[in-house]
Amino acid sequence: MRRLSLVVVTPLIALGLLCSATCFAQASPTIASVSRIWARGYQTILISGSGFGSLRPYTGDSAAIRITDITQGWSAGYAPTGDAVTLQIASWTDRQISVMQFTGAYGTGSYTLQANDQVTVEVWNAQNISGFGPARARAVVHANATALYTFLTNPDSSFPDGGLVMDAAGDLYGFAAQGGITTCAETCGTVFQLTNSNGVWNESVLYEFQGGSDGWDPQGSPVRDSAGNLYGVTYYGGTGTCFFGCGTVFEISGGVETILHNFQGYTANDGNSPSAGLVMDAAGNLYGTTSYGGSTGDGTVFELSPNGSGGFNYSVIYTFQGGAANDGATPLAALTLDAAGNLYGTTYSGGSAAYCYVYQPGCGTVFELSPVAGGGWSERVLHVFTYQSQAINPSNALTFDSAGNLYSTTAVGGPRTTNCRYGCGVFFGLSPRADGTWQEKTLLNFTGGLDTSRPATDLVYQNGIFYGMGNGGSSADGTIYTLTPTGKGQWSESAIYSFGFYDGQQPNGKLLFGSDGTIYGATRFGGTFDRGVVFSLP
Repeated sequence: MRRLSLVVVTPLIALGLLCSATCFAQASPTIASVSRIWARGYQTILISGSGFGSLRPYTGDSAAIRITDITQGWSAGYAPTGDAVTLQIASWTDRQISVMQFTGAYGTGSYTLQANDQVTVEVWNAQNISGFGPARARAVVHANATALYTFLTNPDSSFPDGGLVMDAAGDLYGFAAQGGITTCAETCGTVFQLTNSNGVWNESVLYEFQGGSDGWDPQGSPVRDSAGNLYGVTYYGGTGTCFFGCGTVFEISGGVETILHNFQGYTANDGNSPSAGLVMDAAGNLYGTTSYGGSTGDGTVFELSPNGSGGFNYSVIYTFQGGAANDGATPLAALTLDAAGNLYGTTYSGGSAAYCYVYQPGCGTVFELSPVAGGGWSERVLHVFTYQSQAINPSNALTFDSAGNLYSTTAVGGPRTTNCRYGCGVFFGLSPRADGTWQEKTLLNFTGGLDTSRPATDLVYQNGIFYGMGNGGSSADGTIYTLTPTGKGQWSESAIYSFGFYDGQQPNGKLLFGSDGTIYGATRFGGTFDRGVVFSLP
């Protein structure tokens, strides 16, 4: 897989003149780095260095900067004979320039950045461009992700919710929160398949939810068994007595839906409103969580076991007790299985009676469920999150590394910044101790801006590196990021891709790696009709 890396440039420093103490900004400019530039016009390009002088924010050309697409032969900014495109400058300080747009048309021409174009960035000191500058740097334009399929308006699938699965032929399967018939609050959602035919991806809707007893608004990623059957959950619908129905567990086989369970909710000591997909063990048992319900209303963990007659037996294997009982509440993420059959998960709230910043007590937990000899399950809380500048309110699943440590992210927590009122999110890990307990550690705080903020998806562990998706990025439409160990327990984060609306916006669901290293995924919004995209990234 081709790795995308930060453009680090070598400055070419123009000779300057001696300056008195009253004109400190009049210094020779230097460029230390230029942020990644993508094949799109509307994006933030940060030029970092020193000696740029000061310039009040405004929209329009500046006589102190020029960006040139050398490959295509057009430029924007300072040009004695006129330029082709107007730069939009968001801010300019002595050490950093933020450019918001670099594309457009001039006269009869149309100018757009293309992948692999060579770009030159030149900066003069804004106070004395005749004597100070330019500093020069080179950059290469990075390729956009490929939008394999852009979802259309109804009755097509809309707003894919969750990750994808792939069969042996390379076809992709997923769930869409809307699309299909219009009997629900908007539309009821679909199960879709994408097939590659000579480089063109075509969509087939395998099932349209009807909005009644069959459920609606499917959640999470599909589970696909060896026979090609798909399994999932819906947040609403079914026969339960909740206002819009308590949700369902379903199977799709040959385009036909079978309801495996109708959730009944709190009044029946059953769960309701599942928010995450299922996991399947080697024996074909299915496991999942409900955000609410159970005997306390704080959520459940459930199991569906094959009964030998083509159906499944359903049981609630754990009911959360809530923060007052020092237990978790409101599980929003999928479960994780280990080789011994133990289940690991997170709860969004609970763990203590103290309130975090949400309306429920507790900042969340990490828990383990272990099968007990003779039947049943035993639960224990591995970690309780606290209201500090650390990880809080986890809503993403846990992921194992090759050494048996658990890792995940939170969308909030960490130091509060101007980008993120409650923190931009945290990457944390848990390591097993010799006495059977687990130690939790904050490994990295997300920063926002051009990097990732509010990580929104489960992590994927690939060749010693974690991959995930979140918000932020140069176009503020979301990112694909990596988390890489740098030694002595330290980690580095890199936003290896930044979405640009037409190739996707607000990524969700777990990334999928093909056998050739190609990354596949989905975004809930973006694309031509702003109804979501399935993408690939080489």
